[in-house]
Amino acid sequence: MQNLLALVFVSTVALAWTRAVLAEDVQDLVGQLKSPTADVRRDAAQALGKLGTEAKAAVPALIASLKDENMFVRRYSAQSLGKIGPAAKSAVPALTKSLEDMRKEVAEAATEALGKLGPDSVPALVHALKNKGNDGSIRRKAAEALGTIGPGAQEAVPVLIGALKDKEIRTEAAGALGEMGPPARAAIPALEEAIKAKGKDKTYKKSAADALKKIQSSK
Repeated sequence: MQNLLALVFVSTVALAWTRAVLAEDVQDLVGQLKSPTADVRRDAAQALGKLGTEAKAAVPALIASLKDENMFVRRYSAQSLGKIGPAAKSAVPALTKSLEDMRKEVAEAATEALGKLGPDSVPALVHALKNKGNDGSIRRKAAEALGTIGPGAQEAVPVLIGALKDKEIRTEAAGALGEMGPPARAAIPALEEAIKAKGKDKTYKKSAADALKKIQSSK
């Protein structure tokens, strides 16, 4: 019994020490985000993402770095916010603005990150999906991001059903509907039509069939 208590004590101390070290690392990296050297800022932004949720204290600094003059700093800042996950949902407004970044790489990173922050991102992703002025890759990633959110993005179902008629994004739209499961049951008729229709590409048909299976098997 004493050995067990000693082991628990040691484990608790080790965990507390690890968290303290991580907290210190996060603060050091936050400081580096303000470095006058772009490479240092870039590496710091990337490193914070590797810490995942442990870097949630860095969210305000990463949000600020979305406006950095260096494209790589902006890109890695967006990616890191996504890796922190829902704890970084306060970044949704800033990431939404980053969808309009002049560099496609940054806009793509922001789109993917929004998908990892949860339902609060749905309006921005729906807008990005519907905006045909966006690069095709952004619209496709917006559909995928809605799928990442899953059932929590069910308000996007009507838009995704409409997107099944858009050759540029229909495969990803079908995939997103499948990830939503039962809440996307309104899409069943459109998916069935897509599967039966002639002239549709095989990749799209497979995506539609997979989506239909997920929605129906989860009823």
